[in-house]
Amino acid sequence: MKVRFTLEALTHIAGIHFYLESRSHVTATRITARIFAEAERIGEFPQIGHEGAIADTYEWTVADLPYIIVYEIDFDKTPVVIIGVFHGAQNRRG
Repeated sequence: MKVRFTLEALTHIAGIHFYLESRSHVTATRITARIFAEAERIGEFPQIGHEGAIADTYEWTVADLPYIIVYEIDFDKTPVVIIGVFHGAQNRRG
């Protein structure tokens, strides 16, 4: 299934990369690549996540990292829409 990212989700990922890059460019690149890979995995298995904090969303935690991918499933259009990527300590309720 296709995966689409909202501008907000891409901004979140860019922010994660920017934050981590000050410590290590290699780590920043590796972690953001993992986030994108997990988003593609969600595209393959859209119901892999659990019910999100916000109605009609799902959440999937990137293994061994503190990041949570929040997404919606729309079987009528592009099936998976990544709407945000948050650190586990962040409030995801908007």
